Amino acid sequence: MSTYPFAPGPLTGTLGRIAVPAQMRTAMLRRSLRENPGPTVAGLTGLLAAAWLIRYALRGDQHTLALLVGAWVLGWIVLPLLLGGGQGRVRPAHLRLEPIAGLPAAIGLLAASAIGIGPAVSLVALAALPVHAARHGAAAILVAASGAVLLWLLGLIGSAIALEVVGHAGGPAGALLTGIFTGTAMGVAGSLWAVFPWVSVLLVGAPDEVVRAMRYVPSSWPLSAVTGSPGRGAGMMAALAGVVVLCAAAYILLVRRMVTTGVPFRPRGTTAAPLPRRTDSGPAGPRGTTAAPSAGVGRAQSGWLGWVPAPTRAVAGRELRAWLRHPLRLQYLAFAVVYGALLAGAPLLSDVDLLLPWAGPLAVLGAAAMSAGLVGLDGTALWLPFTTPGGERAEVRGRALAWLVLVTPIGVLLTVAGVVLAPDVDALVALATLPALLGAGASVPVWVSLLRVRPAADPRHPTSADNPTDIVSVLVATGAGLLTAAPVLALAVWGPPWVAPLMPAVGLLCGAAVCWGGVWLADERLARRGTEVLAAAGQRSRPPETVIPLKWDAQWYRENRATAWALALLTVGWIPVVPQGVMVLAFGIDGGWIVASHLDGGARTAVGLAMVALGGAMLLAGLVLWGRRPQPGSSPHARPASGEPG
Repeated sequence: MSTYPFAPGPLTGTLGRIAVPAQMRTAMLRRSLRENPGPTVAGLTGLLAAAWLIRYALRGDQHTLALLVGAWVLGWIVLPLLLGGGQGRVRPAHLRLEPIAGLPAAIGLLAASAIGIGPAVSLVALAALPVHAARHGAAAILVAASGAVLLWLLGLIGSAIALEVVGHAGGPAGALLTGIFTGTAMGVAGSLWAVFPWVSVLLVGAPDEVVRAMRYVPSSWPLSAVTGSPGRGAGMMAALAGVVVLCAAAYILLVRRMVTTGVPFRPRGTTAAPLPRRTDSGPAGPRGTTAAPSAGVGRAQSGWLGWVPAPTRAVAGRELRAWLRHPLRLQYLAFAVVYGALLAGAPLLSDVDLLLPWAGPLAVLGAAAMSAGLVGLDGTALWLPFTTPGGERAEVRGRALAWLVLVTPIGVLLTVAGVVLAPDVDALVALATLPALLGAGASVPVWVSLLRVRPAADPRHPTSADNPTDIVSVLVATGAGLLTAAPVLALAVWGPPWVAPLMPAVGLLCGAAVCWGGVWLADERLARRGTEVLAAAGQRSRPPETVIPLKWDAQWYRENRATAWALALLTVGWIPVVPQGVMVLAFGIDGGWIVASHLDGGARTAVGLAMVALGGAMLLAGLVLWGRRPQPGSSPHARPASGEPG
């Protein structure tokens, strides 16, 4: 009997078993669309982009269109890794108890993956190929349509492989790969302004070097097959089909291994190895990964941290080992380094080297943001500080010290490298903000992670798919770093010239003050609410999401006002940020309804900045309210659970 409550209906045999994953995915999609409006909004945005691509295909350049189509397919593969696309999908591990394996399982999983907003929007976008080929006749339309289907299959299979291999990779190697991969994608996306001149050139007509390079890009083969000779076109279509077949074969092997063993690439009959239960710093907790401090670690590190109390020294040593061994911590660190380096280095494509000295501060700020949920990775091992005299203080200070010891060399090296590569750029402001960001990053994330604990599903077997980082915590940690560096930036922008030599001292003082304040807040939180923090870290199942009605419901609004206001702020908050602020400040766009466009000079800039600040405050308030929304079952009008009295 099937272990899932989805009967194949009238279908029997292998065909009926293939239909099971599709039915499961249909039910998941229907529920997710009801509970979360995000996919619907993303789908509408994707349809607008697909419509623009089809419009460009009517009269645009052939090679530029092929490049845009290739970018679309690549984005289909990459974006689910960045936006949590692994949630709500049917995975090979879900079929381990089903009487289906190998080719039927792969076909069923691909059929399930094809059910969703993303695949449907991508199919619409790839219709740009036959639209562009229509100028060459009916036969060209058929060839381009076949190529579009093959590219769609390539994106579908590639996304499934990426989500299963990269998105669920375990161990240090998989964590580093995921961190580098996501950091590269986010860094390039964050530097679009630097590559915009290149994009504008491509939209007019692809340069000769791009045309030559596109010969080796599969997205250009369908259109090249249309415009080339019949023999050359047949060869290109056969090559594209061969790429799809190779990817499908790799996916079949991956599904077979996953259904059999539950892990992608391990010898048959083995299981994923848990994190070490005992390290040099002592035994691990009952369900977590945090090791207890030991006197041996304190003696071993007394040479280079002799001025630090022994308990704090022991916690710092344990944390440094965790940073080098824990997969999610390695992923966070790799992401921060790659992201900061690309944000500072990608503008070199447009001959802009002003940001190179900021590689270090940007990486430090990213590391602080990605450290805002580390307490949730420790599980119930957090009971260890409560059993040691002064353990709470040592826990907080040891975590902050370990972060400083690990991140400071990275920030300094990247900053120095930027100064060396751009000797003509004034790096004083970047050097002055570095200690401020280090001070805030060492302490504020510790406090935030204790304030908003988001536990991992299983801290002993963490993977990148179990990322428990909370977006509100990330924004708070990032905002704390920016506020700490604000005095230095204010002196650089509005201060008189003679205060420039004082900026490093100001940055150091601001960093020290915020570091002390964050440590004090974390001490108070762990000492006064330790039991609450421990209970939150021990949670293994997250509460169900609040169901949002698709039509007006006055009763639901009365019971979920925080959720309604959160949705309103998250929707309206983008208006002052983008059209009223960024479009005026960055692109100089005017309009009758844009307030800043009616002003000139400093007033225009001030109003634009105020609009960005207002929108940011609205978005942050919306995120906070969304985090405080009532959970199902907490309302007095909620239905009682089965077996409980009404």
